[in-house]
Amino acid sequence: MLLGQAGAAHADQLPFPEQGYGSVGGPAAPGEVVDLTVKERPGNPHPTAVEVASPALTDDTALGDTRRAWVGAGRIKKSVKPGTYPVTFTLRHKGADCVTEQDRDYTCDYPAIILRSKVTVSGQDETAASSEGPGFGGGLAIGAASGAVATLAVGGVLLRLRRRRVPS
Repeated sequence: MLLGQAGAAHADQLPFPEQGYGSVGGPAAPGEVVDLTVKERPGNPHPTAVEVASPALTDDTALGDTRRAWVGAGRIKKSVKPGTYPVTFTLRHKGADCVTEQDRDYTCDYPAIILRSKVTVSGQDETAASSEGPGFGGGLAIGAASGAVATLAVGGVLLRLRRRRVPS
């Protein structure tokens, strides 16, 4: 290989193996969407691909590379029962920028990093309870109606007081 030419080198180890974090939003009910974030440890190469696996998430889970982190969303399977489930993120580094000083101008095939997280699936009853009630629009209408009734009541009391003070 000539210096300055792009080539593929093989790295046996990452500077900080198995480091970084994977974050999963939630809790969420079956059928709902949770946020996913994956970040490698500073000093490690930026992943060229990230795979997500979980018995609680559907197969159409998608992550995109922002160059600072991998972010995306996953949908909880509708058939999943309430509980806490593992989520595994596999960070791939095939053709990643080399992180060692002597190989900085080359690409490397580093081993994968496995990060683990969890997702909490809530029961349908918990989500139904939180969505019961009038909701924002209904609550606003009830609040406005209550305010109007209170204003009329106060106005009526003030009118009576004023009529009592005025001699006929």
